[in-house]
Amino acid sequence: METQVNQSTGNKKRPLIIGLAIIAVLAIGATAYAMFVDLSPRELYLKSEMNTFKALNESFEDSFGDALALSEKQMEEAYKSEASIGVDVDPAMFGAGGMEAAMIGSILQNSEFKVTTQHDPKKEEGSAGMALRMNDADLVNAEFYQNNKQTAVNVPAAYDKNVYFENSKFGDVMRKFDPAYQGMEKLENFFKAVDSDISEDARDEAFEEFAKVYADSVKDENVKLKDDVDFKGEKLRELTVSLSEKETKAMLVNFVEKIEKDDEILDAIAEQSALQGGFQTGMVAPNSSMSKADAKKEIKSLLADAKKGIKDDLQIPGGMKQVVIIDGDDKVVSRNVTMKIGANGEEAVPMNYKSESWTKGDVTNSSWVLNAGPEGETLLVDVKMESEPKGKDGKKRDIKAKFEMTENGTTEGIGFQIKGEGTDKKSKWTANLVPAGDSAMELPDMTLEIEHTGDQNLDKDFAKHDYKVTLKGNDATMGDINVGLNIKTKTTFGDKLKFPELSEGKAVNVAEMSDAEMMTMMSEIQRNIEQFIGENAQLLQ
Repeated sequence: METQVNQSTGNKKRPLIIGLAIIAVLAIGATAYAMFVDLSPRELYLKSEMNTFKALNESFEDSFGDALALSEKQMEEAYKSEASIGVDVDPAMFGAGGMEAAMIGSILQNSEFKVTTQHDPKKEEGSAGMALRMNDADLVNAEFYQNNKQTAVNVPAAYDKNVYFENSKFGDVMRKFDPAYQGMEKLENFFKAVDSDISEDARDEAFEEFAKVYADSVKDENVKLKDDVDFKGEKLRELTVSLSEKETKAMLVNFVEKIEKDDEILDAIAEQSALQGGFQTGMVAPNSSMSKADAKKEIKSLLADAKKGIKDDLQIPGGMKQVVIIDGDDKVVSRNVTMKIGANGEEAVPMNYKSESWTKGDVTNSSWVLNAGPEGETLLVDVKMESEPKGKDGKKRDIKAKFEMTENGTTEGIGFQIKGEGTDKKSKWTANLVPAGDSAMELPDMTLEIEHTGDQNLDKDFAKHDYKVTLKGNDATMGDINVGLNIKTKTTFGDKLKFPELSEGKAVNVAEMSDAEMMTMMSEIQRNIEQFIGENAQLLQ
């Protein structure tokens, strides 16, 4: 039996309590890394969790391996990426809207939007160029460039030179346009933010450490084994893992303390936080500048608050109970987690998560169901997937999902169905909204189709991925609808990147401009924009 299982997560201080609940469910996925000879129920449980995680990870890499490999290479090597977006629409579809609507349809049909990105992660510099093309000619284009010291913008239709400033003088530049400006004084490097991440080795090491925390939290007396439990016509083994309220809270505290002691994780989060101006808390004003050191202190303060909240405010009456069924390969095929979570002075909220995965022949059926909330006010998330091989290296999948909210005796909701098949080289998917709840909502008669073709060879430093996204349906006023987007992408590595030259005569430093020079530049920009509008009046109208 081949199995795959997905583990889903999910008030005086209700947001904190919900967050802790999610952490608790995620913790279930942590496993010990040792292999055992004579397995006790605890050892069998930990081994089955590890095997299930490995199977899930392999399935994820099979589905998204190309995208993950491309993203990883982009974080390590300089590259150039080009993307074009064209509209495929029948102008006649706009006929009911009159001549202006028909003209819009014609314009869309002959338009293309292009984005060119260049990025050198080692030098932490990059550029993003955008162009709107009509009838195979650029109508208007713009470029944004950044490194650790400078930021530049160029819009040729408005001004023929690059306009730049030192990142450290961002506040001064903003006050030239708005004397009352009180935001960030320093502009961080966007491309550096893209690069900031925890290394793969560090992620693996961190996972292993968190797995050990969870393994140490589960004692022999917490796990009971029952043989010959019926599951889909088979006799399998059932493991019940029970943690008391005290044990569950202690586990959560240990997780927080593990983060507190991991400087690499803290540094990575702190760097991202500093680049974004810090967390939005009462400690720091929105959009204010923040150093990495200050961000790290803030994170530690938030972790300390979370730990205090677990100890003083969190209530888990009855603790956490988990029942898993494992197959002959020691993988989890069924999981049922139940617990109640609340804060001091509030009624604890029940939460139940169930998942199953089983294979019959070539078809694998999986389901994930989450119920949360007090009686009469429950949230339901229900996802089901049927998957089977399709040709060589291909997959065929049918996914159905619904989201329902029950309140005051009424259940409202919405769902969707996604069907598709293919490989990482070529695939086609369709998506439709479907009714859910007691009374069906009036849903639009629409179908979204996505076709993908890919040609990727990172050993030869290139990746091409094309997508056709089509919306089909019927509208009472427009009749039949058939609108598509043609998206073509190409990424190459190893080419010499070309960035703008910020030198005298080719660029102007807006931070060092006098008021008179600023007025002269703004007047020129205004004239150029007016000229551009005049030359394209019919189109812009």
